[in-house]
Amino acid sequence: VVVVMVRTSTTTAGRSTSQGSTRVQPRARAVERRVRCARTVRAAGGVSGGEGKDFMKRAFERARGMLENVGERTGVATSGMKCDIDAPTWGELERMLSELPQEPVDDEVSDASASERLFGTTSIPRVKLYRDSASWCPYSQKIWMQLEEKRIPYVKEKINMRCYGLKPESFMKIAPSGALPVIELDGQVISESSVIARVIEDEFPEHKPLLPYAPGSAEGERARYLMQMERALFGRWMQWITSSWSDGSGYSAYSEVLDSVDAELGSGGGPYFMGSDFTMVDIAFAPFLERMASSILYYKGVKIEGNGGRWPHLDSWFAAMANRKTYRGIKSDYYTTAHDLPPQLGGCAENGDNVSARDAIDGVDGVNWRLPLGPLNEKSLEPWWSSDDPVAARIEAARKIVSNHTNVVRFAARGCGEPGKPSYSAPLSDPNARPGEAHIPAVDAALRCVVHAMLQPDVASAQGPAKNAGMFDADATSASLAYLRDRVGVPRDMSYPAARQFRAYLNWAIERL
Repeated sequence: VVVVMVRTSTTTAGRSTSQGSTRVQPRARAVERRVRCARTVRAAGGVSGGEGKDFMKRAFERARGMLENVGERTGVATSGMKCDIDAPTWGELERMLSELPQEPVDDEVSDASASERLFGTTSIPRVKLYRDSASWCPYSQKIWMQLEEKRIPYVKEKINMRCYGLKPESFMKIAPSGALPVIELDGQVISESSVIARVIEDEFPEHKPLLPYAPGSAEGERARYLMQMERALFGRWMQWITSSWSDGSGYSAYSEVLDSVDAELGSGGGPYFMGSDFTMVDIAFAPFLERMASSILYYKGVKIEGNGGRWPHLDSWFAAMANRKTYRGIKSDYYTTAHDLPPQLGGCAENGDNVSARDAIDGVDGVNWRLPLGPLNEKSLEPWWSSDDPVAARIEAARKIVSNHTNVVRFAARGCGEPGKPSYSAPLSDPNARPGEAHIPAVDAALRCVVHAMLQPDVASAQGPAKNAGMFDADATSASLAYLRDRVGVPRDMSYPAARQFRAYLNWAIERL
């Protein structure tokens, strides 16, 4: 079965390799690329080998009783290729996970899913942070990181960005502009990230000062200069990443400022902008350097992180940031960022030199998001500056899915359901979509099979004897797994290593279907 991304409303635009290339919403082209990739994998006999095929055959020969007489019970006719699916129950998977060693919770690591962060205190937090639900907003990221670094207790309420949903009326009453982030400090509403950052530094001097320089001091003037440089770099990036004209001059103008940024990092002694001390300057640069690294590679084909020599001090900064516990739980991955930026910026422009990197980031090159996956490192397409344990990553992904399996299954089943009305501009979000109710048992079984495989990757002996039975529509199930695969968000849902493993195992199941 060739897997096709369904419910895509964006029209594919033609690409020009000349100076005047076209702005695109990337998911439209990914539809075509996924079809080509699936055909290639199928023609090659799959990438997991005979063991994977035998495992899936055994797994899908188990569960006939779950969806007997679907047409009679639901009035929905099923058609297309049929498949048998079975796997351990969610309870059995939970027991398997309980028998595995679990790392103790480290409260220094930021948690994207937490509704409050108390840092060992028992008093009621003075701060309430309103930030975006999907962890896409760079300005919310700045305040989130500042609170985490200073370990200021806070509660959190997640609010949609306009590109992927309506904002609740309760939020609009306190922040009529709807802009994020917003905080309530002792009940007082404060908006705009730059204002919020100053207020937090002033109101909580006992919590690790992040800009501890006297006004007019040499350090204070350097920090101010670097903040201005960050805005200059942001401006050059915006001009280049959203423009379909004069790509060469856009690259030159951006690189000129990035050369200066690298030089400043070197002159300060590094690894941070103010030397060995992490400060608000690093917080100002982090969200946009992160987005620049992913978007410039994806849309322009230029690697700025792990470049191989032109910006060595920048690489040292990326490495130091990646190993900070606070940033580890906040940082996104290239795929999520490349697809969440266009609706925020009004579109991004490809230049024709980006095809190889774009397809690798999208996992449609037949290599990435395919098993087997080796560990990430600093030489990976998306550099990973600390150690990567694939086993731990698979276990993390499995825990995330098992702990929220009912909602995850229904979310995935949107892939064979109905698109939402009204729709929103963010291709990774469709809050009003409706799942294909008739196919939920099949999606549930297939997802259990995926989790089981992540926990027992030796597919030659991963399944026991058959015990359940049922016939499912392979097209609908595959479409649902693909829908989920393309919407796993980092850090909202899990870490990048875990998301990478989960996407690859979803592809494994899709190919077997």
